[in-house]
Amino acid sequence: MTHTQVMATIADTRATVPFIKALHSAGMMGIRINSAHVEPESIRSIISLVREVSQDIKILMDTKGPEMRTTALGNGVESVSLSEGHTVLLTGGSAETTEHEIFVNVRRIGEFFKPGNRLFLDDGEISLIIKEIVGGDSVMCEVVKGGSLGSRKSLSASEDTVLPPLPAVSEKDKVNIAAALETGIDMIAHSFVRSAEDISELRDILAGTDTRLYAKIECREALENMKEIAEAADGLLVARGDLGAQIAIERVPAVQMRVMSMCKKLGKPVIVATQILHSMMTSPQPTRAEVSDIAFGTSLGAEWLLLTGETAKGDFPEECVRVMADTICETEKYLDSCREK
Repeated sequence: MTHTQVMATIADTRATVPFIKALHSAGMMGIRINSAHVEPESIRSIISLVREVSQDIKILMDTKGPEMRTTALGNGVESVSLSEGHTVLLTGGSAETTEHEIFVNVRRIGEFFKPGNRLFLDDGEISLIIKEIVGGDSVMCEVVKGGSLGSRKSLSASEDTVLPPLPAVSEKDKVNIAAALETGIDMIAHSFVRSAEDISELRDILAGTDTRLYAKIECREALENMKEIAEAADGLLVARGDLGAQIAIERVPAVQMRVMSMCKKLGKPVIVATQILHSMMTSPQPTRAEVSDIAFGTSLGAEWLLLTGETAKGDFPEECVRVMADTICETEKYLDSCREK
């Protein structure tokens, strides 16, 4: 058993006993459920299936949190293409997103955003720049980095952008957390934590349970209040996708090191996530840089390294788990040999 463990995200469309068994056999010891994409029935079903495979597999669910997110696509469409130079309207509301108009779960965005602000969709996979304020609920944007946009993807903004106020715990979060607690979830990771007060609100909901509460570090406010957040939570999760869209990308490794150093001093665990084996979404082999990233997280003492899209929808989920487990094992062998000298 290694000190650092492999956690894998499972989508409800892939949640079967054979699939979970295959990942477990490859070295997966934890499952993550992304509650932004599932309903309470799916949460209960996934947890039940995981328990059927092994009682030793730990289960984490992350919340939606105070997050801006696009709406679903209509008519069974899996994604829409947004090409560079394409003009698209961004509107606050609940209607279905199309290639011409992207709806987000925050109203009156025209009162907060301004021309020149940069917006990032799907962990920065797509970038927009605001060209014009159309009204209280809409802004006209130009696509500066194109890509395919799926349903309910995250929306973040550049550092010069004033973000609309959002509640720490959404109504959807409350319903999903209740379903997860009914079935004995091990961990909850709260998204877009801005302050220790956000953690306190979750503590009230989890009162009387043994569920561990992690704070996801993925927004600018979290960096400003990190010590207080770390003290209030049971552990921290470095969510590098949205974090890299909210701060300069070259700062992300230093933030990861800062988080892990702080948690080590406080005696609290850390989970590291996002794009660890991104190339293996479509390739059976990782890059050398990716396995070095695994070793980096392991050497800094991460409790879990979390695979996200690689196992939720990637082409080689089992291979990803095996690569991560084997790299962790080899890294810890080396670290143990250094301690013995």
